Amino acid sequence: MSIAYGGIVAFAFRGLNLVVALATVLLTSQVLSKSDYGELFLGLTAVGIVTAMTGGITAAIAYQIANQRRTAAAAFGSGGILGVALGVLAVLAGIAGTRLLTGDPADLSTAVGASMAAVIISGVSAGVFLGHGSMIRYNLALVMPPLCALAAISLSFVLVEQRTPTTTMAAYAGGQWVAVAALAILARKDAGGHLALDRNLAALVLRFSLLAGLSSGVSYLNYRADVFLVRHFESEAAVGTYGIAVYLAESVWQVSGSLALATYARVGSLGRKEAAELTTRVMRHTVLLLGFICLVLFALAGVLGTVLFGKYAGMPAALRILLPGVLLYGLAQSYSGFYTYQRGLPWVSALVAGMGLVIDLSLAVVLIPRMGVNGAALASSIAYGTAIVAALAVFIRGEGIRPSRIFRFGREDVDDYRVLIGRLRAAAGR
Repeated sequence: MSIAYGGIVAFAFRGLNLVVALATVLLTSQVLSKSDYGELFLGLTAVGIVTAMTGGITAAIAYQIANQRRTAAAAFGSGGILGVALGVLAVLAGIAGTRLLTGDPADLSTAVGASMAAVIISGVSAGVFLGHGSMIRYNLALVMPPLCALAAISLSFVLVEQRTPTTTMAAYAGGQWVAVAALAILARKDAGGHLALDRNLAALVLRFSLLAGLSSGVSYLNYRADVFLVRHFESEAAVGTYGIAVYLAESVWQVSGSLALATYARVGSLGRKEAAELTTRVMRHTVLLLGFICLVLFALAGVLGTVLFGKYAGMPAALRILLPGVLLYGLAQSYSGFYTYQRGLPWVSALVAGMGLVIDLSLAVVLIPRMGVNGAALASSIAYGTAIVAALAVFIRGEGIRPSRIFRFGREDVDDYRVLIGRLRAAAGR
């Protein structure tokens, strides 16, 4: 399968996820006040941190199945025990938050904990699908939770007269748990065999999950931690404005994520040299496609602000500042895939993300008081660019690849698009 064609297939599902997420943002940002939406965004950010870290469980299970040739039944059974245990801890942490926190965070805490538990357990099912190369089911694991959450939020806005961040967060959690049940049934069928707890395998999954989860969690914080600084220096209304800009900017990563996702199984099964070459090809396609999308989004930022998010003044400027860094950091997903699925070294990505996080927070503390949400956007954009340039330097040196291989298109890259066009023509002629 060509990278272009595989990327289009993956993006078809991620595109649906993007539509669902945009619909959720539009619905909640318009129904709730600016301050209430900002508070909800902070709650969703907390869930997002755990969602990112849950990628560690998904990666660990997929790695054991695809790279280490473990049976799906053994990986699902051992990983499932770990997922349930972590889910229980998340719920207990949410309940504890209602006593330890004050104000709106305390009100949101239980629902946030329930949402965290749901995404953790869903990550176990996703790992089985990804390890087996069941890309349709894996993509369903990405789409179903937000889709069910959107349906639950919509229903709550119709049935519940008092529309608050707390009721919205509770509906979000309820919808995700509906998806958890459906995904668990699919994963059980996909795994087959007799589920059992293998203690050695469980220990391997736990270790890998912690390392990969740390990498993903730090990476997520790298482009969301400054949201809490915006709240500290500005207001919850400013969080709402900045949150929408961040969401729109991050949406372009659906493309880079699709390209990387289309090659994860191959990267994990190829030899190191071949996997490195494949990774550079993915990076070249990423630069081309994201560059075009970022240019379009830059040009349309003002229109989006006027037509869709009129009450969030300042969003277009913040979005435009974010885009250069977002373009560069789009390479991080294929980079992370190489070190996680091929080398079994997820901590390498954690170091890169950690570098970006330190730079982001350091600059944000200085820039936000002076520039508001634009300062947060500038800090993030600089952090993205600096982190990925350093990461590419390590990758190039470690794998013996010329820098031009990452950015210069060759004949095989053009052939990818010829294959794509040919398949599209064939499909249109049927």
